[in-house]
Amino acid sequence: MGRQVALRNTKKIKSLAGDKGYDDQSLRDALHSEGVRPLIKHRLFAHYDHAHNARLDSGLYGQRWMAETAFSAIKRRYGSAVGPNAWYRQFRELVLTATVYNLEQAIKE
Repeated sequence: MGRQVALRNTKKIKSLAGDKGYDDQSLRDALHSEGVRPLIKHRLFAHYDHAHNARLDSGLYGQRWMAETAFSAIKRRYGSAVGPNAWYRQFRELVLTATVYNLEQAIKE
């Protein structure tokens, strides 16, 4: 689902950070062709993968922790399963879950 959402919204993003689970050269190529800078670490299969990872902008890639923290809290609170089969329905469910989480955080403050 992440690939479809990213490629659908390339006009709205300048860079996309992801962990090694999104290590796919076709995704990198698609993002580059749309003018989006992929900040996705390479899996370490060869010596040159270390060099690719060393060239990532650590300042931008380091901002992933904010999203990862929110995702972790959402999973703990609401569960990690997504019900619908179609990706756009899964996306709607995730957006609604994130909205509810953000509202709860705003009420706490």
